[in-house]
Amino acid sequence: MKARSPVLPLMCSALLLFSISPGRSQIVVTFDDFDLSHSYGYSTNIPNGYQGLNWTNFGVLNAILLSNALEIGAAGYGYGMVTPSNVAFDVFGNPAEIDARGTNFNFFSAYLTAAWNSNLCIDVQGFNGASAVYDTIVYPSPTNATLYTFDYFDIDRLVFTPYGGEPAFGPPARENFAMDDFMFEFIPEPSTFLLAAMGAVSLIAILRRRRT
Repeated sequence: MKARSPVLPLMCSALLLFSISPGRSQIVVTFDDFDLSHSYGYSTNIPNGYQGLNWTNFGVLNAILLSNALEIGAAGYGYGMVTPSNVAFDVFGNPAEIDARGTNFNFFSAYLTAAWNSNLCIDVQGFNGASAVYDTIVYPSPTNATLYTFDYFDIDRLVFTPYGGEPAFGPPARENFAMDDFMFEFIPEPSTFLLAAMGAVSLIAILRRRRT
């Protein structure tokens, strides 16, 4: 009896997996969808659920309007603006956090700028559960937006902790930073892969029955 080749079922299974599983798409968050023209201080807190994530101690401000309103300009916020006209920032210079909502995510990159201090340090940690699986310290410039590539995979929490530095534009000294063009992607839920696997197994069984 002629042996049946497993190539065809495997090819069909692969096609089924790609057809059922949605392609993961990278999302670039520019924060420019907030209308801050009538907000106090041209800023507001980023609400939970924005872009499918939870945001703690993160605000968003209009760097252009703030620059026009302040005699000293928008400090590092203006320099940190990559796509006009908004940037995210850590409120009061405190640690800020981004959490998953239902499914983990991959964090690829972001533009970071020190808002007030030279030699500012930002400790960027990625967590999976209670464990810090990634930890990187960056030193953003107060006069230039710097693109940092992190490639933190399968995390459910991202923590930015700023510290140190001295005034870059004269008093005051503050541990704020600006963030723009935050790039991430959601990880498909396990149920998606389970559905694809079940479909592949069913297809193999059908092909076997037809050959016999």
